[in-house]
Amino acid sequence: MDTSIITALAVAGGSVVGAVATVTTTWINQRNQTVREQTQARVRERETLYGEFITEASRLAVDAMSHSLESLEKLVILYGIIGRIRLISSEAVLAEAEKCCRRIVDLYARPNITVEQVSASLDSDELDPLKPFSATCRAELLKITRNF
Repeated sequence: MDTSIITALAVAGGSVVGAVATVTTTWINQRNQTVREQTQARVRERETLYGEFITEASRLAVDAMSHSLESLEKLVILYGIIGRIRLISSEAVLAEAEKCCRRIVDLYARPNITVEQVSASLDSDELDPLKPFSATCRAELLKITRNF
């Protein structure tokens, strides 16, 4: 074979390999960036939803300490948020949200408590229906971010 042909083939082959490597690298980087952005969006969506649940459940838990449940309308927003949790969250988070809701209803069923009783109960975590829910949410969010 003529050396000029070999040289031309080597140049052409090198160009093809370089182009394929560049395209592959770009594709892999773009794919990783897309996955990262989707993961961040999922985490933000869940953080917002869990924050809404925590805010509403906290409001109801405090209300339950000094009031009885005269109408179920107080629970409508919380049940709506649980429905949204059911759509996007793990079974563990959903189970804890439902338990939290049950604890709040149980708090409404208890006799009203005084400020002194609240202080004593907070020290023992007795009146914190959100603690297990928050811990489960945090574990789920960490799992999502670690998987990427």
